[in-house]
Amino acid sequence: MQKGRIRDWLVVLLLMGALILSFVDRIGLSLLVDPIRADLGISDAQIGLLQGIAFGLFFAVMGLPLGWLADRWSRKGTIMLGVGLWSIATAACGLAVNFPQLLLARIGVGAGEAGLAPASYSIVHDRFPKEQLGRAISLFQVGGVLGAGMALLITGYVYRHFTGGGGAGLPLIAGLKPWQQTFIAIATPGLLFVLLIAMIREPERGAGQPQPGEARGFAAMTAAVRSRIGLYLPLFVGMSGIIMTSYALVSWMPAVLGREFHWATETVGVRYGLVVLTASPVGLLTGGWLADALVRAGVANAHVRVAALAATIGLPFALALAVPHGPVGLLAVVGGIHFAVSMPMGVVPAFLQLSTPQAARAQVSGLYVLFINVVGLGFGPTLVGTLSTGMGADVTSLRLAMGLVVGPAMLVSTAVLVWLAWATRSGPAAKIRLARAHKNHRSGLISKSNSKIFYIVISIFSITNKNQ
Repeated sequence: MQKGRIRDWLVVLLLMGALILSFVDRIGLSLLVDPIRADLGISDAQIGLLQGIAFGLFFAVMGLPLGWLADRWSRKGTIMLGVGLWSIATAACGLAVNFPQLLLARIGVGAGEAGLAPASYSIVHDRFPKEQLGRAISLFQVGGVLGAGMALLITGYVYRHFTGGGGAGLPLIAGLKPWQQTFIAIATPGLLFVLLIAMIREPERGAGQPQPGEARGFAAMTAAVRSRIGLYLPLFVGMSGIIMTSYALVSWMPAVLGREFHWATETVGVRYGLVVLTASPVGLLTGGWLADALVRAGVANAHVRVAALAATIGLPFALALAVPHGPVGLLAVVGGIHFAVSMPMGVVPAFLQLSTPQAARAQVSGLYVLFINVVGLGFGPTLVGTLSTGMGADVTSLRLAMGLVVGPAMLVSTAVLVWLAWATRSGPAAKIRLARAHKNHRSGLISKSNSKIFYIVISIFSITNKNQ
């Protein structure tokens, strides 16, 4: 392997490390649900807001302007800014003494984490040929699944350390509750990681740099979306259900295991964390390997086929979630879901990089993050918490609420992505077929009303840009 290529993979590993940290700070709350509820006197519905809309909405909405910043300014600088912000906000969670303060801190975590993925996708794209891009972005995305599992293990260990009096002699935090001390502890590495990100040397922008007279900024993104609406809209809808399933699971499964089986916080962290650390990376790397193999075989819609296959695999496991299980059975079902929903996490962003003009790649990635996270992350955990509270918030209501959210979400994803794979089954490239489909959308492939809804989001940010 050439020295330059080794350096490229090291950059991916460093970005993966940043993603791991982001997921630890994002998901650590899920293991602290019951201590926070007991201390602050809040409900499952309010916890759902903290894990869903408070974090997810700002995480999604900020992805687009931070994608614009990465396209127009510095991708490395955008990442450094985000890491610093979300680390400070995570520490602020540990200083919160009521629900409004915790809500504001979670908003800060979401806003800070929003810029990492779009800027990282753009950096990785400019360092790898398309034949390796699926594996490179899948390796970066491994940070998410490793972070999800490590968040459970690390948070459980740190919380147990502080409940045993481990923070008694520490300055500034000795008088805080163990869950508050835990937030501050898991936030600290992020501030140090900013220095490591500063060592990355940004690659030159790709060969697809906009030519004189070519659209730039939000205009470039609008043009890219308009020409590919037939691809982006169903792809984003299908992935939204997968994201909803993933975040509903990691946000609430620790509480389900603790309530139904009376496991201690650290026990939940170890057992569920090991399931996530095993199933999710295998699914993610399998998806990247399969997509690259299909690309080498000349399959035009390789990435879409992998996404459709993933949804199909995950559907029966998702439907089984509402059925009562013992501990081993429930963890097996959960492991199957984590494997399936992880498969497309790297290949879909890779496909967006391959099918989008260079001038709009980070922004379209930001739009992707916006769409799937408003729907999936914003509403998934929130719906579960609201339904659980409505059903009495007893021992079994949380798992039933999760089943009512996850089952239909995966059903919609499977239907949409399988249709999309069929619709793009032939032709020199999926984006060409879908561009033609958009021109003929009155024939029924994509309705005019649906495309207008999608354009509203684009128009809002275009107007904002013009007014700056």
